[in-house]
Formats: sequence, structure tokens, C-alpha cells
Amino acid sequence: MPLAKFETMLKRTMGLDIQSIGRPMLERALQERQGSCGVADLDAYWLLLQMSEQEQLQLIESVIVPETWFFRNREAFQEMVQLQQRWPRLISASQPLRILSLPCSTGEEPYSIAMALLDAGVPPQHFQIDAIDISPQSLHVARQAVYGKNSFRGEYLSFRDRYFALNEQGYALSETVRQQVRFAQSNLFAADLLAGQAPYDIIFCRNLLIYFDRATQHQAVTILIRRLAPEGLVFVGPAESALMMLHELTPIKAPMAFAFRQGAPKPEVARTAAPPVAAYVPQTQLRAPRTAVTRTAQARPAAGSAAQQQSPVSLTAAQLLADQGKLNEAAALCEQFIRQHGASAAAYYLMAVIHDAADRKQAAADCYRKALYLEPSHADAMTHLAALLQTMGDHAGAKLLQQRARRSTENNPS
Repeated sequence: MPLAKFETMLKRTMGLDIQSIGRPMLERALQERQGSCGVADLDAYWLLLQMSEQEQLQLIESVIVPETWFFRNREAFQEMVQLQQRWPRLISASQPLRILSLPCSTGEEPYSIAMALLDAGVPPQHFQIDAIDISPQSLHVARQAVYGKNSFRGEYLSFRDRYFALNEQGYALSETVRQQVRFAQSNLFAADLLAGQAPYDIIFCRNLLIYFDRATQHQAVTILIRRLAPEGLVFVGPAESALMMLHELTPIKAPMAFAFRQGAPKPEVARTAAPPVAAYVPQTQLRAPRTAVTRTAQARPAAGSAAQQQSPVSLTAAQLLADQGKLNEAAALCEQFIRQHGASAAAYYLMAVIHDAADRKQAAADCYRKALYLEPSHADAMTHLAALLQTMGDHAGAKLLQQRARRSTENNPS
């Protein structure tokens, strides 16, 4: 039986563009569900699927491969905690901050939002987080709030000591954090999504739009904008920022946060820099590598030489250009940085993210690989490359990278 009917059903129910995950994954999911249901063939399974909403959810569970961890892409959480300086009117008991996490997967993202705000000194009664996902299985894990080692990645894990208790099942999250999040099952395209709810000051919708075709992406962004309060913030994934520039949204000048504000550009309000919070310090500091190449680049050039006339560049400047949607200029600046300072994992990783956002898949994959060559334990490069390979149809390569990332996490738990 052709797969077209199943593809159409998945697009109708969850907006999925099958090209984003590859037909082999759908075929494996269908074989798995057909076997579990004990039906003779795909024709019989199709009939069962039409009669059972529960089985539709089971099929969706089979094609969804959640990949998440606490404080993933830390820069987004860093930008969020600046709200007390940017919008003090929002942080009050009478007008609590409203935040949406969609999709919330197994809960790591909304709980990270809660921990970041609590660490920033925001009282619990001053914010509320709604977390939505299409998967009942993922929501069950989120509500249990007990996590294994794979949910904790990177070097900065001090939040685990503050908010989790180790037991026989894993790391159990404290009630202080859990009570800040309300979970619900739905999806972005549901007709009754958040019916009657007030707009949100902050929306996290990261790494979801990449699974839609272009028309569905624009539909999804329109829905998000309608749910966003005036001057509210929406956070997306690295590969989705270029899409946001096509809508009435203004990029926030926060490197690698991939944040956008509702409405037309306005003068930025000056804000006092907040002290860094150990729980979400960026994993990779973007600076020139300390190598012989760097020292040579910094040496005093001969009078009148081309090197003397070349202005130094920084990766921070490239990040700012990327956040403004100037992806070609940002990539060119990364290349110039590498010429001046020599190869570094930080530079190649940033250039990979920029190519990823511009839908230059092969260029992005090449740069992720160069970053991993220079820094084999670069967790973000591993996970981003795995996700990219999945969309390119290299499921075996993606699986190997995911396994490698998990081994790296287990070998470096703190």
C-alpha cells in the first residue's frame, strides 16, 4: 500500500512534512505499529487507524524522536532572565509572567525555564508556565519529573544539586520547580489550542518548525504570533531564525538566543547587565583559540602590509549578524575570523549553525564535522549534526552520533 495516505494523515494531525524525517523512518514506524496491533498488512492497519484516535497517537509516538536536555542552548535562558531589567512591569504578583513551552517533550525545557527564573530571583507567584505536547508518553515522563543522566549534558550542572534529589529511579525534580509548570496534551494546529487563554509574554517553540514544509511553517508562525502578547518574546531553534524574519517580528540582539520580539523594531531600553548564573553559563566561550596561529595573527605586521589594514573580527559580531537574519554576512565573518585567528571548534560550530539556519545542509554538516574534529567532545555539535543527518536521510549516521553524545555525557556526568 502506498505511504501517501499515512503521510497525509500525519501532516493533517501534527503538521509533519515526511521529508523532514525521511520515508524509511515512517516505514519502520508503520511496521512496528502493524506488528504491535497484530494486523495482517498495512491496508488493515489503515482501517484500524481510521477508527482509533488512540492508535493515531501511538503512530505519532513512533515517528517522534524527542532529543532534549536541561538548559539546551543556554543562551536563550540567559536572555530570558534579563526580563527584570527589560520589562519590570511584567514581573509582579498582580500581573504574573505568562510563558508557553510548545512542544515541551519530556519536560526538560519548561522546567529549565522555571529554574532559570527562580535562580534569577523571580518569586514563584510571579510567573506561570504552560507546557504542551502532542505525545501522551512524553507528558507522562514530564509529569513524573524523574530523569536519567542523558537529560544532564555539558559542564555546568550546579542546578542539579539545587533542584534534584537522586533516588533509585534517577534524579527527581523538586516540588518547588514542578508546581510552576502546567502540562496539557495538544498540538500547535489544534482548533481549540489554548482556547480562552490570555496571550503569552514568552513563547518557546524551538526545533519544531523544521519538521514542516514552507507553507505549514508560515501557518505555524502566524499561530504563534497570535498567541504572543504585545512586545512579547518568542524563542526558536537555530535553523528557524531566517523564517522568523519573514514575519512581523524583530530579532533581539542576544547572540545565539534566536529570540524575536512581537512588532516592529523599537529603540532598545538600556539595561543593567545581570551577574552570570552558573546554571546556564554558555558551554563554549567564543574567543580566539590560544594557538601558534593566533599569536602569529596578533603579531605586529610590517608597515603598509595588508594585515595591518585588516580590521580584527570577532565571533560575537558574527552572532549578532546571524540574529538579525544577515546569514550570508555572518558566515563570511566567521570565515574571516578563521583566516585571522586559525581554526577553532567555536568558529566552525557557529558557522555550522548559520549554514543550518540558511538551509545549506551540506555546508552545515561539513562545519559541524570540522568542529568535532577540533573538539571531539563538543556536545552541541554532535546533537545538531545528528538532527541534521536525520533530515538528510542518513539515519545510521544520526544514530551513531546520538550514541556518541550519550557516551560522552555518561563519561562526563558533571
